[in-house]
Amino acid sequence: MGTYSKLFADCKEYLSTRYDLLRLELLEKLSIIIGMLVFLIVTLFLGFGAIAYFSVALVHLMANVMAPAVACIILGGVLIVILLLLYWQREKLFVNPLVKKLSQILFAPKEQEVSDLNLANKEEKEAEHGETI
Repeated sequence: MGTYSKLFADCKEYLSTRYDLLRLELLEKLSIIIGMLVFLIVTLFLGFGAIAYFSVALVHLMANVMAPAVACIILGGVLIVILLLLYWQREKLFVNPLVKKLSQILFAPKEQEVSDLNLANKEEKEAEHGETI
């Protein structure tokens, strides 16, 4: 009975360790994703601010040559065209890179697993060719 209780205790400790490791990996990946989202939000906020300031400056510059209302209409049209181009290219510009980055974060192999796979592949090749290191 002593060996079974020891085996049960070892299994329980192993599962507890694996659960803790899973929680830590999840925390690491979530922190990376949240950091990316915060960076994206700050970048968009600053980008929209810059666009607003440059738009106002451009309207004032164009108002020297034409009526201010016409300058606003022209700039509004240009911004709408840019938005339509971004909308038509949204898959290529936004969705695909986002999915690629998230899949790299969520499904990236651990360094130890990668090195183990590389070692196993090297051993298989050596066995096929009958060579040794």
